[in-house]
Amino acid sequence: MIYSRFGTKLTLVSQGTDDAGQLCIKATCEGMDGERTYHRHELTADNGHTEIDAAIAKLPPTPKK
Repeated sequence: MIYSRFGTKLTLVSQGTDDAGQLCIKATCEGMDGERTYHRHELTADNGHTEIDAAIAKLPPTPKK
């Protein structure tokens, strides 16, 4: 399970990069509407970094605007 740094359960949707070239992950938050954007360092997981990296690797790219 992937969580925000505040402990909210997340469902990862897609990955991309921001204007600075940093990895960004789009996710939905349990109990909230819409998608939010997170940087890799803002995520935590039950099984640590390995679980986060594996989940990110399976994500499709974020559509360009």
